[in-house]
Amino acid sequence: MAYHEDAEPESLECANCGTTHGLLKCSRCHTAWFCGVKCQKAYWPFHKTQCRRNEFADAVEEQEPKFAAWMRAHGKQAVLKDDEVDRLERASQAASGPGRQEVMESMYGRAEPKPAPAEYSAEERAAMRRVQEAERTAARAALAGAGGPTYATVELPPELSLDCQRYKWRQSQSHVEVFVPLPAGLPARAVVVQLSTKAISIVVDEAPVVAGQLWREIKAEESHWFIADGVLEVVMLKRCRRGHYEAGTTNADTFWKAVVRGAAPHETLPCEHPPVAYYNSPCEGLERQRPPRRLKQQEQQEKQTEGQQGRAAQEQPLLASA
Repeated sequence: MAYHEDAEPESLECANCGTTHGLLKCSRCHTAWFCGVKCQKAYWPFHKTQCRRNEFADAVEEQEPKFAAWMRAHGKQAVLKDDEVDRLERASQAASGPGRQEVMESMYGRAEPKPAPAEYSAEERAAMRRVQEAERTAARAALAGAGGPTYATVELPPELSLDCQRYKWRQSQSHVEVFVPLPAGLPARAVVVQLSTKAISIVVDEAPVVAGQLWREIKAEESHWFIADGVLEVVMLKRCRRGHYEAGTTNADTFWKAVVRGAAPHETLPCEHPPVAYYNSPCEGLERQRPPRRLKQQEQQEKQTEGQQGRAAQEQPLLASA
């Protein structure tokens, strides 16, 4: 099979001034000739739009110099692998679909050719949309039945939580909790949870549910997850929380708008600032931090009050009997 036909030799001349003596070839495209650097620089504004490296021609030039020259002259690039050759043969034998020439044109002009994108008719696109909608409806129905009554009764405090369809999450001033419904009969090994200081990944039956960088860092060593009554619950302790602030932060910075950064709008709280309800939400562990100085002051005040009451009782005159 002939890949090319030998072209008649052309008389070489400088692309800028036209001289035919002492010519040098452009090292990038190998198709333009110049008599020197000055002519190459002078002609560059016109030559740069056509100066392209042909990787395939460079690779085969040593073994097939004529073929490489033909490839450069026609501006073709082709790196065909076995599967691509098979695709060309199937296209030439197919009764319908793109022909050999269309497939060939989709391959040429690229160092690593790929098939042209598929083209669908309006009827085919409508059928594909119907299939996708049916799959989404089935997924929603399966999700509605997953988790059972336990998942349905998960409390979601207003402005502090969200129902994200595939999972629910809520927060307090110290923790963030994520609830994921599990299909009935799903083995525990099909649930994979990975927690780190900055990231989370929840995969149920090889389908990702939540994955990405956490809204803020957590204390992974004090966070945990468990499965109960068909519901996966992940409890994360905030690193920056009430009573444990990072440098330059306040209690407003402990508020999470979503579980992960870049979450979809329906997975993100719409409020710009923490609501008042957040500052009244529970904060586990804070009650264990007893301020000793304040307790001492209270004890001293109580002792002083008891002493004053005792002295008043002694100074009060006794009533005389009739």
